[in-house]
Amino acid sequence: MNNRTKFALVDCNNFYASCERVFEPKLEGKPIVVLSNNDGCIIARSNEAKALGIKMGAPYFKLKNLITHNGVVVKSSNYPLYGDMSSRVMKVVGEYSPIQEVYSIDESFIDLKRLPLNLMDHMQSLRKRVKSWTGIPVCVGVGSTKVLAKLANRIAKKYSRFDGVFDIDDLPYERYCKLLQSVEVGDLWGIGRQSAKKLNRIGIHTSHDFYQSDVGVIETLLGVNGKKIYKELYGNSCIPIEAIPPARQQIVSSRSFGCDLKDLDELNQALTNLARKAVNKLNNHQLATTTITVFIYTNPHKKDKPCVHLSKTVGMTTAIQDQSQIIPLVAQILRLIYKPGYSFYKGGLVL
Repeated sequence: MNNRTKFALVDCNNFYASCERVFEPKLEGKPIVVLSNNDGCIIARSNEAKALGIKMGAPYFKLKNLITHNGVVVKSSNYPLYGDMSSRVMKVVGEYSPIQEVYSIDESFIDLKRLPLNLMDHMQSLRKRVKSWTGIPVCVGVGSTKVLAKLANRIAKKYSRFDGVFDIDDLPYERYCKLLQSVEVGDLWGIGRQSAKKLNRIGIHTSHDFYQSDVGVIETLLGVNGKKIYKELYGNSCIPIEAIPPARQQIVSSRSFGCDLKDLDELNQALTNLARKAVNKLNNHQLATTTITVFIYTNPHKKDKPCVHLSKTVGMTTAIQDQSQIIPLVAQILRLIYKPGYSFYKGGLVL
């Protein structure tokens, strides 16, 4: 029996592209890209498309000649399909541990502690069953903390010799340090863009720099969360599985659009998808809302243009939770705040 703290991160490979292949098996081995709403930007790529140099978030029109010349299959995003496939995958993954955290549409943490099994065989069985039952390929990273499991998944995906499963705790110390040197600090799980900038300013550029730094410096810069990430790199588990998420006071659903959006209809489609996600969270927590805030803003990193932030909050006398009520309200609020002539970089809503 494994009595040590042990986590696995199960991550679907090129999830949106893999979903398309499930329903069109003839696409296996062919380069695929999936486009955003109104087919504006590339939001997913198969390995074959990545090998052609196609970048995530690139505007489709700029790469159209490259895509056509190389016979790349182009698919419009199909979020209902991806949501359904995600549910199927997560259900299978949940059978391999009594404790599961669905982290995103294509990622799930599971707790492997005290399982009376050979963990590597157990995870290989998981991979094969997910592929057999759903058609979706996954890789599994195993480690004594969630941060280490995330790093291990990176190795499982990159090197085929591990057959899709890698336990980072088995890595010799010298090899572990070499791995950390190859990972930019901004790519470390839990380190966001702004945190990475703070670290870069004091000479911390790689995950190994972060690992070798003084914990007091890290805590001063990034607070308690930064300290937890630091300790997790040393094998001390500080971030538990959130099998039962804490009660929520509000639900935020937001994202960068991948490419700037000017058209009101494009913005409405993007916010409609975010609204659906927010409603799902609302219903999963058996909640309702009496306020809706919608916000959009331009890219704050473009120094030649001022950042424009537009938002509006609407209150209701009766709490609502139904998609058929919330989505039209989001569209109405968007129309109230929208200003033509701007290129919007990010948007979202708060319930």
